Amino acid sequence: MQRECASRQPVVGARALAQGVKMGDVGISFRNSTGARGFMLSCNTHSSAPSTEPSQRTFGPRPCHVRAFTLAEVLLTLAIIGVVAALTIPAVITKVTNDQYVVGLKKAYNTLKSVEREAIQENGELISWYTPSADILAIFKQYLKPHFDILKDCGEATDEACFATGDYRVLSNRTTDNPDERTGYKFITSDGMAFLVESRDSTSPDMYITVDVNGSKKPNQFGKDVFVFTFYDNGTKPYGYYWSSENINSNCLSKDNGVVCSAKVLSEGEINYSSGSEQGSTVWPMEPQ
Repeated sequence: MQRECASRQPVVGARALAQGVKMGDVGISFRNSTGARGFMLSCNTHSSAPSTEPSQRTFGPRPCHVRAFTLAEVLLTLAIIGVVAALTIPAVITKVTNDQYVVGLKKAYNTLKSVEREAIQENGELISWYTPSADILAIFKQYLKPHFDILKDCGEATDEACFATGDYRVLSNRTTDNPDERTGYKFITSDGMAFLVESRDSTSPDMYITVDVNGSKKPNQFGKDVFVFTFYDNGTKPYGYYWSSENINSNCLSKDNGVVCSAKVLSEGEINYSSGSEQGSTVWPMEPQ
């Protein structure tokens, strides 16, 4: 390109020179070595006189020098962006996912409280129909079930699929029973949540309600998308509501079973579990230890 430019001989009118026209401000015509005419715009806005160097006595424009990024600079910038993205994107995704679980937990709790209120309106105060000596599942079917908007009713069968197939896990990531295999009443509501209603044992007056807030979707893990509530003569409560804060936080360590995390998450409004030494068991979280 430089050789070609050097062979171009600008032809500038005397009138233009007499008027002091700056060479960088105007286009100049030229003839190349073959005699063809051409036109060139100059980038130089400062030179108005021909070069004084013998070998460069032309009225051609001085070359433009544009500052650009080097390949090394571009690659370095891309590398920095990649590192920042790798550090921040997973945390953002986890936060957004956890927020969805929190929304599901609150919705499940509101559903249970709504069912409780409707049952009381229809049957009177809890103490009049919820008695410790009564059959827990019979109470559920008679007083509470009619007020759920049930999409799929799996009943007490253990071969129906109301929950996700495969393993369920406690917070420490150890496997536990699939709720479909438990002895209890299972159903799916119209919003896609899966419910298991059971009693802890024959001597316990409490009704335990396990909810998978996103149905068959993963991770199917206590403290993440699976939460537990209890129903007694004082109404619906997040399981563990009567535990001390110290015991709740201990159970909600990322290495424990997370069965009472519904109480912690509803209280704090977020999923924020600390790490700790592994201590979660592999049995169903509400099973007597």
